[in-house]
Amino acid sequence: MPKSKIFFIVATLAITLIGCSQAEEGTFLQGNVTEINPKSGDVEVGIETWTTVSSTDSSPEASTKSYEVEKASSQTIRVSNPEDYEEGQKVKVKVIKNYNEDVWDINKLKFEVEEIN
Repeated sequence: MPKSKIFFIVATLAITLIGCSQAEEGTFLQGNVTEINPKSGDVEVGIETWTTVSSTDSSPEASTKSYEVEKASSQTIRVSNPEDYEEGQKVKVKVIKNYNEDVWDINKLKFEVEEIN
């Protein structure tokens, strides 16, 4: 096989792998479930980390921000299936915000919750 074909295959594979390793954009909470209200679907999460991933920044260092939350030690989220969660369970929550205001509105936000082992 000619060297140019091998180089092309290796370069294509490398570019594909780099593209696949990009972090998913969004805001993520990670912590433990501290309280569950089965009637309303509200779940209180004790926050350990709050991460924001954005591709709008020009430098790779500025595109991912991860920090310990100082003011809010917990956050209420609303889920459609509160019976699937237990107090003390470790979860990762992706916050989906489909509005422009810079406020936390539990009635407008959507949450994707994933268990962490």
